Amino acid sequence: MLTRPYILATIAVVAAAPCLAAQPADHDGSTKAKAIPLKERGIKAVAEEMAWMLKLYNYSPVLATHDAVADASSKVKAGKKSVNAPAPWGHGSLDHNGHLISYWWFVTPRGKKEIYFDTGISSNVPGEVAEQDSARAQYMRRMASVKLQ
Repeated sequence: MLTRPYILATIAVVAAAPCLAAQPADHDGSTKAKAIPLKERGIKAVAEEMAWMLKLYNYSPVLATHDAVADASSKVKAGKKSVNAPAPWGHGSLDHNGHLISYWWFVTPRGKKEIYFDTGISSNVPGEVAEQDSARAQYMRRMASVKLQ
């Protein structure tokens, strides 16, 4: 006859099995295959991407831009006539197995970071890449003007 601890352990394993089996694949954004799935579309998707970057790295392209402008401004005030700084961030839209992947890289105080997001959109839809890139450009322009004022 089974003892009480064995019965409880068996019940716990059986109860936890559906939860453990339902865990999604590891989506940490480190590669195209592990891209973080986005829930939003358009400009809201860009805000979601920025939130993920802040959550994972405590930094984002918006902050990288702000820091680059502040650094260039301080150099100009110090007497340097020209400031040629490399871009603090970049974005690309990539295709991975028919999915549109949003790829960001940005420079943090601790070095360069790269992250991938699965937009949930088929990359075969005409005009979708241009629409997503336009939303990202609008967001970055708006955030840059807010931070610099």
